[in-house]
Amino acid sequence: MRDHAHSHAPRWLTIALSICVLSGCGTNTPKIPAELLGGGGAASADYPSGPYGTEEGDVLSNLSFQGFRQPHLGSPSGRALETIAFSDYYDPTGTRGVKLILINTAAVWCSACRSEHEGLPARNDQYQGRGLRIVSTLFQDAAQHPATLRDLNAWVEAFASNYPMLLDPDYQLGTFARANTAPLNLIVDARTMTIEKKLLGDAESVIWPFIDASLEQP
Repeated sequence: MRDHAHSHAPRWLTIALSICVLSGCGTNTPKIPAELLGGGGAASADYPSGPYGTEEGDVLSNLSFQGFRQPHLGSPSGRALETIAFSDYYDPTGTRGVKLILINTAAVWCSACRSEHEGLPARNDQYQGRGLRIVSTLFQDAAQHPATLRDLNAWVEAFASNYPMLLDPDYQLGTFARANTAPLNLIVDARTMTIEKKLLGDAESVIWPFIDASLEQP
């Protein structure tokens, strides 16, 4: 939900305002550069065929985005955008060591998103060896304008992101949930690309027990 509360105000307000300054919020919505737009459905010969859907039990469509695969390994000036698709994490035989994918949305204005991302680097360290891959998308700035590369860099720096952080300025994941219900979390079986769990809003108390139980299954 949109952040109307003032809990954590001093710290989060500083982060939000710094990102806002970088992205120039308060101006008219900028034209989104073509290089920052996702590629929509990405072609992959090995990816499960449709029909695709947006609810639990449905197969996830193979969307692609521009972003950073390993944002923690470079400075803002040295980070290069890559094209990253959901098919990059498809592991039908388990040979790549991927069991589950946690796909997450974030917006600068969203207090629950900021709270969630504060803990994600530690979660990534904790769960990556067990077969979880975390992939997050940033779709809006503090003024609810499309997120920019500056927003993405500022977000990565603020939260020390060590998992793929992607731009979704045209909000491709809006087919799964409205912006005002952020964060959206999709827990996906990497063997089939089936949505195992779909959660809206602050749902950390559900996400991690579900992931723990899923990773324990053969």
